Amino acid sequence: MEPCGCAGLSWRVRTYGTAFPDWRDGSAYQPLLAADRPLLAWEWLRRDPSYRAAAAQALSHGPDSNRSRPEPFGLVAFEPPVLGIPFARPLWRQQACPLVLDVEPGTGCGELFDASRFAALADVVSSDGGEHLLLSDGLRQIRLDGPPGSFSSGPCRLRYLIEGLGSAERPLLTLQRLLALYRSGRFSRVLHRPEVRARRWIMLLRSFDALMAGADQRSIAAALLSGSVAQSGWRVRESSIRLQVQRLVRSSRAIAAGGYRALLR
Repeated sequence: MEPCGCAGLSWRVRTYGTAFPDWRDGSAYQPLLAADRPLLAWEWLRRDPSYRAAAAQALSHGPDSNRSRPEPFGLVAFEPPVLGIPFARPLWRQQACPLVLDVEPGTGCGELFDASRFAALADVVSSDGGEHLLLSDGLRQIRLDGPPGSFSSGPCRLRYLIEGLGSAERPLLTLQRLLALYRSGRFSRVLHRPEVRARRWIMLLRSFDALMAGADQRSIAAALLSGSVAQSGWRVRESSIRLQVQRLVRSSRAIAAGGYRALLR
């Protein structure tokens, strides 16, 4: 596994190497409202203690270390768990996240694809006998996979590999996003629409962060649902709030236990 652009990664870790936001501060979670699903899923993975331990071990020994592998976590390469949105660039395996466009060298007189044109957005990783190109601004992502040298050897012609019916939908969307980025130099707001359930997912993430910080259900309910529960007797008087916070706690634990992978599909 050989990641490119390590200097940029080191800069991100050094500059933004904080842990997790204060769960009481709703503004700290606002960037997640505009994030693509692979990045929302990353926010859950980076909180997983087993991932944090494996990443710390692997990253401390360099990219060629065989001490710990990222595959069980659904990643191509370890991403430092201190990096959250919009600074993280998680590279999910295609089996975990099908929003990937496969390519191969093309022929004919088609236009050349030059990854350096997107240098400010691009990360290239060599792994599994091929190359992975991730174009990301920290909120939106476009992912291409190809043979060795597809993206790191300079301009080349690409043939896009899309087949099937239902299975073609995700790579086709990725191609449409790539063409929009190529034409305008910006990620398309139409093709990268905000998730309609993003606010719900953020509330679940804040609930989980609260649990990890040792907060009880009353504190979570007061901060996320209703300040009226700050008074004594709230469990009886505010029974609907009590049920809501119980559901939040159950759901957040279920997502943290691996349910977040559903976001990738």
